[in-house]
Amino acid sequence: MNNGKATILERKGILEISVPSKKNWFILILGVAWQGGWYFGFINALDAFSFDQPGFEGIDGFMLVWLLGWSIAGIGVVIMLFWGFFGKERIIHNQRHLDFERTVFGLGLKKKLETKHLKNFRHEKVDEGLFGGNRWSIWGLGPGKIKFDYGMKTYSFGLGVDDAEANYLVDLLKKRFENHEERDETGIT
Repeated sequence: MNNGKATILERKGILEISVPSKKNWFILILGVAWQGGWYFGFINALDAFSFDQPGFEGIDGFMLVWLLGWSIAGIGVVIMLFWGFFGKERIIHNQRHLDFERTVFGLGLKKKLETKHLKNFRHEKVDEGLFGGNRWSIWGLGPGKIKFDYGMKTYSFGLGVDDAEANYLVDLLKKRFENHEERDETGIT
């Protein structure tokens, strides 16, 4: 029985684990509705800069700063909504390196990590309460449940998986890297 969120593909010595973004449909729909309100606020604020209206006295500094902040907030929410609806985390491992990605439509964080420096794959419980560390996971932020070390840095993965699935994926990665280390020690590539 496979009822996890991750898609696991193994072909020609390449392992790909893909995890879709964590979905909270109430928050996502609320975010879309907020964008509608944001749009009307933006249009109304732009009306303050109607240069062709009689009685126009110049640009209001407060309104300019407010509009700038409003625009940045709107763009940030659009990016987070795209992550919420379409975001994906991926790990792709071949014999030489591991590609670590958090992307929306192929755009986003992409790192290429050398296999020989990867170690200590583990599952760490993350507080999923309202004030816990994983409350931002629906927006692509915060710690994942699967962690691993690369040199002196720790990466996390699996924002959208449950604990049981995280344990399964950690076991899969540990087995894969044990086999890889055995091949390195014997000189077989």
